[in-house]
Amino acid sequence: MGIGINTTNTAPTTSLNALLGPGFTPFTLEKLLARILTKFETIYKGFCRTGFDKKLEETYYKHWLHTDQIVTLEAEGGVRARVKGITRDWGLLKAEELGWEDRPTGKIWELQSDSNSFDFFKGLLKRKT
Repeated sequence: MGIGINTTNTAPTTSLNALLGPGFTPFTLEKLLARILTKFETIYKGFCRTGFDKKLEETYYKHWLHTDQIVTLEAEGGVRARVKGITRDWGLLKAEELGWEDRPTGKIWELQSDSNSFDFFKGLLKRKT
């Protein structure tokens, strides 16, 4: 599993601490990591017992930010696509190709993170080099 959490850098996007309002104590890396790992352990044990079941899938999408985001598939000639989720078997990103006036064409792309670079802030998916 790979994860990146920006706690303190305000660039290039924002940080968790920048989102805190006045009077809130800034996140410390140690406490944040400890909290993430204890929550992750519970989720992981459940995954080991039942796999990517309906409950885990619902929880995942409840907290996921990218459903229905429109992106450009640079390696596919600049095709526009709408993010629909991930595949249940391998966790590949599912994106529905868009045609004229952003209407679905019926084609579904399954994109692997190992060979693609996902820059959701720019709405761009491109082949890693």
